Amino acid sequence: MYEYHVIMDLEMNPVERTNKDAFFKLRQEVIEIGAVKLDKDLNIIDRFDIYVKPEYNRQIEPDITKLTGIHSGMTKNADPFEKALAKFAEWVGCEKKTRIYSWSDSDPVQLRKECAYKGVQYPTSFKRWLDFQRVFPRMMQFPYTQSHIALTEAVKYFNIYIDNKKVHGALYDAEITTALLIDFLNGSYKKTAEYIKELTQPKSIGNTIAELCGGEFADFYNSLE
Repeated sequence: MYEYHVIMDLEMNPVERTNKDAFFKLRQEVIEIGAVKLDKDLNIIDRFDIYVKPEYNRQIEPDITKLTGIHSGMTKNADPFEKALAKFAEWVGCEKKTRIYSWSDSDPVQLRKECAYKGVQYPTSFKRWLDFQRVFPRMMQFPYTQSHIALTEAVKYFNIYIDNKKVHGALYDAEITTALLIDFLNGSYKKTAEYIKELTQPKSIGNTIAELCGGEFADFYNSLE
């Protein structure tokens, strides 16, 4: 159904409180964009990684450096948001049959918010966007209590190795999400989903995965066929 799949991740830095308007309306700024591109056969054909110079807090906060490894020296001479986003949009391309994925909807929300605040045009090629975090538990038929699961927890069901020293690097997180997504796009996740279902729901509930999903989830499920 899709010619290309782009899996992306953002890292952000808080806006400085002295910038009152930006602090209350924007809250944070993108400081790194990382992404992986798959072709229709689910082969990795390219990777993208760029640091972004924040406008409303030139210093990367210590807790962000501790979490991501990104420090002020890495963003000091980086492209500003508008230029970095333009490079990313060019890399994504204008192919209509391209779908973008992220783990949670915080990334597309941040991009839209930052574009609006900074007067930057939101790329038209970013319209076909799927929140994989939201789809994952429904596809796996997890109970409602597991409807919001961390990426580091989700990959454990598929024995995907994670280097904790690299987690929260935008490109690395995109690569981990890609490894997980491929299992869904090629259908191999079904065996794991059924196994977990047998362990947690021993009695049949009489629904197919697509029926349980509904809406965008059914669309995602049917696109796997």
